[in-house]
Amino acid sequence: MTEINTPSKDRIRLWLVPLCFILAAFFIRLVYLNQLQVMPTSNLPIMDEKYHINLAEKINTGETDPEPFFRAPLYPYFLAGLFKITGSSLYWSRFAQAVLGSLLPLLLYLFGLMIFNRKVAFWTAALAVFYPTFLYYDTSLLITSLMVLLTLILVWQLYRTQARPQTLNFIITGVLLGLTGLARPNILLLGPALFIWVWLVLKETGPLKKALLHYIIIGVAAFIIILPVTVRNYIVSGDPVLIAWQGGFNFYLGNNRQASGWSATVPGIDYSWEGGYWDAIVIAENDLKRTLKRSEVSDYWYDRAFDEIFDDPAAFLSLAFKKLRLFFNGYEIPNNQNLYFTREFVPILKPLMFDKIIYFPYGLVAPLALLGLGLTLQNWRKYLLIYLVLGSYLISLMLFFVCARFRQPVLPLMLLLAVFAIYRLAEIIRKKQTKNAVLLLFILALLVWESNHDLLQLDQRRVRAEDYFMLGAAELEYGRTVEAELDFQRAIGTDSTHGASYNNLGLIYANRKDYLRALPFFQKALRHEPMNPENYFNYATILMTLNDYNGAVSILERARQLHPLNYYVHYKLGMTYYQMGRLDLAESSLAESLRLNPGNDHARQLLQQIRQMKQLP
Repeated sequence: MTEINTPSKDRIRLWLVPLCFILAAFFIRLVYLNQLQVMPTSNLPIMDEKYHINLAEKINTGETDPEPFFRAPLYPYFLAGLFKITGSSLYWSRFAQAVLGSLLPLLLYLFGLMIFNRKVAFWTAALAVFYPTFLYYDTSLLITSLMVLLTLILVWQLYRTQARPQTLNFIITGVLLGLTGLARPNILLLGPALFIWVWLVLKETGPLKKALLHYIIIGVAAFIIILPVTVRNYIVSGDPVLIAWQGGFNFYLGNNRQASGWSATVPGIDYSWEGGYWDAIVIAENDLKRTLKRSEVSDYWYDRAFDEIFDDPAAFLSLAFKKLRLFFNGYEIPNNQNLYFTREFVPILKPLMFDKIIYFPYGLVAPLALLGLGLTLQNWRKYLLIYLVLGSYLISLMLFFVCARFRQPVLPLMLLLAVFAIYRLAEIIRKKQTKNAVLLLFILALLVWESNHDLLQLDQRRVRAEDYFMLGAAELEYGRTVEAELDFQRAIGTDSTHGASYNNLGLIYANRKDYLRALPFFQKALRHEPMNPENYFNYATILMTLNDYNGAVSILERARQLHPLNYYVHYKLGMTYYQMGRLDLAESSLAESLRLNPGNDHARQLLQQIRQMKQLP
C-alpha cells in the first residue's frame, strides 16, 4: 500500500507565519482605511496628494506637459495605473496601496531571516504589522509607501547579489536602483557608496577587475532604467533633465541662511505649492535677466545655496548637525499633514502613536536602532550594506531637509536594528554579563533622552490652528462651506493670529455676497500675515466690489512692493487700472505680468484688448 505524503509541521509553519503576517497587516490597514473615511482630507485631498491626483489624471487623458518633470515621475504614473483600474476612485486606490503595503511585514520577515535570525525577523515583522506610520503612509496618495517597499527590496537584492555575485544579480540590482531613483532621486547617492562595498567585500570574492566590472554593470543598468525619463524630458522641452529639476530649489530650501532643517519654506518665497513653484522660476530668471531652462533654474538655486554656505560655513555645519538630530528625533515631523491630528479621526492610531513624555514609537525605535547598529560592528562585513544604505540616505536628507515621510524608506532597516538591540540585550542579561548590560542600558538611556527633545519648539496653538485650517481648506475647496466655516472659526479660536483662517472666512462671506461682513476678515488676515500675497489680492477684490478702486490700488501697490516678482500682483493691478480707465498703467502692469509668466493667457487677452482700444480714433 502506497503511503500518502502529508506536509510536515515545519512545512506548515513555514507557510503559516508569512501568511499570518500578510493577513494581519491587511486587516489592520483595512480597519485604518475605513476609519480614515471620516477625516475630510481622505476624500478631499489637498497639497501633495492633490498634485499627484492631478498629474495622474493628466497622464490618463494623454495631456503632455511641455516641461521636464518637476518631481520624480514614478509615483504619478503608478497612481495613474491605479486610477485606470479603480475608475479614479480614491478609496479603492488607497485600498490597493494598503494591499501592497501589507507585503512589507512579510518582506521584513524574510529579509530578517537572511541577515539576523528567526526571533529578530519574527518580532520585526510583527512590529511592522502595527507600526503607525506604515499604516498612515500605506493609505496616503504619496510616494512614501512605494518608496519603503522599493528600498527594502533593493537592500534585499544587494544581499542576494553579495551571496551570489552573478552578472544577472548585478543587473537586477541596477534595475532596482534606477527604479527607486525614479521614485525619489536622492536614493541614487547609494551608487557612489556601493564602491566601498565593492572594494571591501566584493573584491575578496574574485579578481578586482571583475568586481569593478560588476559595479559598472549596476550603474549601466540603473542608467538604462532612468534613460527613458531623461529622453522624455528632452523631447518635450529640449532640456536633458536626468529625472526631475526640483533638486536645486529643494537644496536651497534646506540650506539657506534661514532654513530650519525641516521646513520646506523660506521667507520671501510663496509658501503655497503653486506659488513656490512659480517663485522658483521667476526669481531665477529675473536675477539672471533671461529666460531659463528648468535645469538652469535648478542650477541657479544650487549656486545661490552654495554662495550662502561658503559665506557662513559654520552656520551650515550647525544646521547639518541639527538635521542629524532631527533624523533620530522621535517627533513625527509634519510635511503635508500632522500625523498626530489624524488620531482624532482614526481611533486605531491612538494606542499606537503618542507624543506625551516620549515620542512613541519612533522615540524608542531610533535609540534602539542606534544601539543595534553599534552591536553589529563586531561583524561589520556582514552588515556593511546596511551601513551604506543608511549612511548614504541619511547624508542625502542632511543635504536637503528632514521630515517624517522622508525618514520612512529606511525605517524597516531601523526596526530590524532596534529589535536586534533588544534581542542582544536580553541575551546579555540572560548570560548575567552585568557590566555589559549596565553599560548598554546607560547608553540606551542617553540615546532615548536625546531622541525625545523638543527640537522643533513648535507653538502648539499654532499647530492646532494649522490642523483645523487644513480641514477647512479641504472642505472649502470642495464646496463644503458650512463645515469649512466651522473649522476656520476653530482655528481662530485656537490661535487668534492665524491669518490664513481669517482670509478664508472672508472668502466664504464674500461668496455669499455678504461683503461688509467679509471686509474685516480680510483686514485681519492682512494684519496678521502681511507677507502672504493672497491676502492682498482678496482684500483688494472686496474693495473693488465695494467700488473703492483707489483703496484697492493702494493695497495692490503695497503688494507689488513686497512681491515685485509675483506675476499675479501685476495682473491684478492691471485689471484694477483697466476698470478705473487708467489704460497706460493697466498696460504696463499686464505687460510685466506676462513677462514674469508668459503662460498667463488672461493677462495676454486683456493686454491685447487695451492696445486695440488705444489704437481707436
